[in-house]
Parts: sequence; C-alpha cells; structure tokens
Amino acid sequence: MSEDTQPSDAETPTPDPDPDPAPIVDPGANPPRDDTSESDPAPKQEDLSNLLGSDEPEDSSPRVRVSASPTTNRVDRSERLRNYYARTYRPAHNPQRLYFAARAAYALSGTSTGIGGGRMGSANVELGQTWNFIGYGIGAAVYGGELTFGENGVEKFAGMLVGGGPSLGLGRLGLFGRGYIDARLGYNFFYAPVSSTRVGMIDPPDAAPHGPKLQLDAGLLFHDSESRRFRHGIGVNLGWQLLVHSFAGEYPVLNTFNVGLGYFFG
Repeated sequence: MSEDTQPSDAETPTPDPDPDPAPIVDPGANPPRDDTSESDPAPKQEDLSNLLGSDEPEDSSPRVRVSASPTTNRVDRSERLRNYYARTYRPAHNPQRLYFAARAAYALSGTSTGIGGGRMGSANVELGQTWNFIGYGIGAAVYGGELTFGENGVEKFAGMLVGGGPSLGLGRLGLFGRGYIDARLGYNFFYAPVSSTRVGMIDPPDAAPHGPKLQLDAGLLFHDSESRRFRHGIGVNLGWQLLVHSFAGEYPVLNTFNVGLGYFFG
C-alpha cells in the first residue's frame, strides 16, 4: 500500500469521552442537600407603631372641659338681664322721680268690739317722690257704702269715710324687668259722718277715726318702659286699713280689707 492510501492521524476518529459516572450513594447517609430548596430568609417587617405617635412631648396638664348646658346659659342670661334693668331703673347718681298711683277697690269691713260692718267701695290716689330704695307719698282716700255699727250692729250708720295721709314705699327698688311690685306702709286720718238708723232719734256726732294702712301693688309696665324717663303700669292691689281710734264722736275699731285694680306712674 502506498503512502497516499494510508490514513493520516488527522483523519483518525477520536472516541467520545465517557460521561462521569453517577456518584455512589450510601444508603445510610443523609440525602444530598439541594441548595435550591432553601431560599434566603424573609426580610424582617419594620415596626411602624412609632409612626403613629408624635415627636412632641406629651402635655401632662389636665384638660378642662366646659359643659355648654342650657341651664348655665339661662342663668347667665337672667343675670345679665337683672344687671341691665338694675342699672336702668336705679342709676348710680340716684335721681329723684315723680310718683303717682291711683287705685279702685272693693272693701269688706268688720269690727271686733261689737256687731257691725259692711261692704264698701274705695278710691285712692297718691302723689310723691321716689329714689332708688325709698319713696314717699301723700294720698287721699274715699270709702262709700253700707257700714253700720252699735250695740245691736244696726243702730248707727256711717256710709262714708273721707280722708288721707302719708305713706312710705320701696321707691324704684320695686321696678324689675317688665313689671313692678311695691309695698307701702302709711297712716290715714278720716272724717266720717254718722247718723242714727232709728226714727225719732237724734243723730250722734260725727267721728274722726284714724289708723295705719298697708298696701301692696303689683302689675306690668307698658311696652318699652326701660327706655323712657317715666314709666306707666297697670296691675292689682291688696290693702288693709285699720281704724283704731276716733278724735271725735264714737267710732268702732274697724278692720277693712280691699282688693282692686291700680295705675302706676313714676
């Protein structure tokens, strides 16, 4: 065979390398650990509770809560109104003001020294002056009706009393809000003509009784009275007149109670 027909080294086929033999596993040994089965540990969750707080220091002083109750509001408003009317009706310089009152009443009279008494109507007017806490007046009063007295209660008739006298009152202290109330203490002197109820009997001498009186007036003032210099009002009155003695003639100790209507100006 010639050299041309001999196979060259370059053309000689190279056998494939044998694959690595599988490792021999010992039955008693632990199985090989798969690195891919274990993952990296999960990252720790951050604590976010501190984000809910405030970096400012906590105020340790207690908080005062004011209760807006309707009762407190009503009390405050009432107090303000009282102060307002007090300044309006009773100013600090305490000026004097005119006072006038007129009354008409129904009266019941009775005596404690014997049998007697009767029903009468009365009219009374007073004129005077007032200050913040006191006032005075001088008035006239008339009683008319059926009044009898005597040993048997019918022997003598005195159907009229005419007189008057001074009195003291509360002044402008009795003015409050839209109303007024005034308590007055006074003393009246009367002239009382007396006649006999029996035919043929001479009439007894006329009497001059006198005694203390107590008067209570209460009512409402006219609209917008707080802005006026003079106030007008209409109300009711209760009165008591006691006749304790007579300067002339004979007259019983007489109690008279009256109730009626009144007008106030001041």
